[in-house]
Amino acid sequence: MKVILFCQNAYAFGILNPIKNLLIEKGDDFLWYIDSKLTQKFPYKTDNYTTRIVDLQLYQSDIIFSPGNEVPYYIQGVKVQIFHGLAGEKKGHFKIRHYFDLYLTQGPYFTKKFLEFQRKYKNFDVVETGWPKLDIYYSEKNKYDTEKSKLLKSYNAKKIILYAPTFSPSLTSAPFLVNEIKSIAKNTNYLILIKFHDLMSKDLINIYKIISKENTNVIFIEDNNIIKYLLLSDLMVSDTSSVIYEFLLLNKPVITYKNINKTIFWDNSTSYNNLKEKIISNLENDPFSSQRKYIQDEYHPYSDGKSAERMLNAAKKFVHNNGVPAKRKLPIDRALKINSIFGKPLKNTFNDLKSEKLSALLITYNEIRNIDAVIENLKFADEIIIVDSYSTDGTVEAIKKHPKVSLIQRAFKNYSDQKAYALSLAQNKWVLFIDADERIPDDLQHEILKTINNKNINTSAFFVYRTFMFHNKILRFCGWQNDKNYRLFNKEKVKFSTKRIVHETLEVEGKSSVLKNKLIHYAYYDYNVYKQKRIKYEELKAQEDFAKNKKATVFHLYIKPIGKFLEHYIVKFGILDGKKGVIISYLYAYATKKRYIKLRELHNGTQE
Repeated sequence: MKVILFCQNAYAFGILNPIKNLLIEKGDDFLWYIDSKLTQKFPYKTDNYTTRIVDLQLYQSDIIFSPGNEVPYYIQGVKVQIFHGLAGEKKGHFKIRHYFDLYLTQGPYFTKKFLEFQRKYKNFDVVETGWPKLDIYYSEKNKYDTEKSKLLKSYNAKKIILYAPTFSPSLTSAPFLVNEIKSIAKNTNYLILIKFHDLMSKDLINIYKIISKENTNVIFIEDNNIIKYLLLSDLMVSDTSSVIYEFLLLNKPVITYKNINKTIFWDNSTSYNNLKEKIISNLENDPFSSQRKYIQDEYHPYSDGKSAERMLNAAKKFVHNNGVPAKRKLPIDRALKINSIFGKPLKNTFNDLKSEKLSALLITYNEIRNIDAVIENLKFADEIIIVDSYSTDGTVEAIKKHPKVSLIQRAFKNYSDQKAYALSLAQNKWVLFIDADERIPDDLQHEILKTINNKNINTSAFFVYRTFMFHNKILRFCGWQNDKNYRLFNKEKVKFSTKRIVHETLEVEGKSSVLKNKLIHYAYYDYNVYKQKRIKYEELKAQEDFAKNKKATVFHLYIKPIGKFLEHYIVKFGILDGKKGVIISYLYAYATKKRYIKLRELHNGTQE
């Protein structure tokens, strides 16, 4: 069997890993799909994985396990929904989105409702299996006993309290329990662990990190795997997080604030106070111990640690009975939604034997935000070479975690010089040279592979158009609609011009052409970062101007910046980009002014 483990969010890793371990044991083949935003967080980098949907198309799987709410309808395989939690009261938990062939439920409470849906829609099966994430609770229940004893002794504490709220802005207790958490932190009998969902507000994360720094008995946990901390802790404080059910199934007390469930089987408060008193009551008296049995019986009655095995068997049985579907038929609106999330199915794929190898080149300086994602994006190349200008933000350390990447550190003189040096290192004739904030989409990847492996090719270099991303939205105008650069070329037919030190020019011997598909340019994610980037480019242009003995006049200092704004905002239709267009046009104008201020400073320095 060939199995896809489909991850859209980091919580999926812990849910799917028991299935992966079973696949290894059974000798089945598997491929992880992880959303590109999860690259740094993915803990199983020695496993076979991809960030590209097109790789899933080519993989031709038998089964796709997904703890998320969506899966591409056009990927071959039985699409299996295995859920990402036990919180049936959350909006959307009991909702049929028509993307799945098989629903594997955790216990009778869930099974009953999905069987009702099955009778209504008649286009999927339902099997109760238990939930694989909980398997480890039964197989490793006492794994951390020794570590817990050491922690309590080290902090001179008697009990471990876990605060694990939901991230949902409408449900989270985090903004309202700050003072309550500070108050219980004064009791040194408690060791307090704070574990937030990775989608929690950054402002709230920072507030609670400060609390942990100010109190020696408070630890802010940044490990993605919460299982260890559920096993370590004696009591949980939360709200409407699905993780409370995992804790209840360990037969431990839970305190929640404003939980939205209609039926509560634990200590729930409708106001954000009295946490100290509630902790004492639940630790000393455990008044809700008898009510937890309902949760165990209805939500997850399986304590044998074999839920993953039941899931795999159920999926294989479905394949045996129904075959492997090439795709799932969807209503047009659902298909369009999937296409908007994952892209349209790629029809024109390259799946032949390679006659040419490809070198991917990058120059970097302080690209920790981008480096893992861009390396993953370039895995289709035969070699990846990075020339780094002595980064100080962890970029180099991140690159070194990718053993197949060649890293060279070299002092930065200018862009043309650095790129020319990187080009000299390429071992292959065909070179893909991109920036760290650029990404090659699936359609462009396959167009590149088809292009260089075309035996009749007579072109030396290819321009590629770029889609400029403003945060996570496309900037459609401001001049970016026509932006293109040389990105793919034959090393033997090109060289970087020494006449320019920024916005480097490629001198091409022979024919140039343009690739059909665009790359994605994630240039703008922070106002100040992009502002400094524009200023850096313009100050390098000032050095070019200075070398040509150009002077900065009143026109350059005052009129040209206004003209630059009008050029991008009016002439290049930035006005159609709304607020985004105003910001980009202003930054171009501001950086232009800085260029001529720098040029004047260079001349003044020379005169001195």
